[in-house]
Amino acid sequence: MNILITAGPTREPIDAVRVLTNRSSGQMGCSVASAASNRGHRVHLLLSHAATTKAPEGELTTQHFNSTADLDHLLDRHFEDTDVLIMAAAVSDFIPESFTEDGKLNRKEGATNLRLNPAPDLVAKLARMKRPGQIIIGFALEPSTEMEERATRKMREKGLDAIVANPLETMESAKISGILLTADGKRWEAAAELDKAAFAEWLLDHVEDLSSRSVKAC
Repeated sequence: MNILITAGPTREPIDAVRVLTNRSSGQMGCSVASAASNRGHRVHLLLSHAATTKAPEGELTTQHFNSTADLDHLLDRHFEDTDVLIMAAAVSDFIPESFTEDGKLNRKEGATNLRLNPAPDLVAKLARMKRPGQIIIGFALEPSTEMEERATRKMREKGLDAIVANPLETMESAKISGILLTADGKRWEAAAELDKAAFAEWLLDHVEDLSSRSVKAC
């Protein structure tokens, strides 16, 4: 399969020095990319410059992004030729309305207000564009008490084929306790506290099955 994987946080500029970002390490997406490559799939990894995890070695292609707009551009370029998109990147929910391009905010000038606008929903846009047989899998990082409910709602609202629900504690952790939910109502729960490399293998077992069933349905 041609598998497109995104990993790591976006960085939205506030001024020439500062950015709005999040604590995603990119480890989950990189683990999936490594596992998929080792299985012989053709892997294209879109990895944030801000990720603290290095791109895996092996037979795969890696490109880097900074902002949501950068990632959007790369997704537009590569999605059409993709069989499966695994959207593990932590894309910003908000983007500063404006930024100081040629300098930086000075605290000596006193308090300042930062106005944030909602970021475009990249994966929902791609879901509206997908062709028959393509699979889109999202990730939902949510409080554990509402994790499945929120993830299911996101999957339906965005038009995804499946979503990985994982608790907030996953952020910056080497472990994950994830659940895979699919649009046809199926649910698979991985063993608790798997390391991300093992979870990647577990996830790809299901991804390959989903893709096979989707191709047969076409």
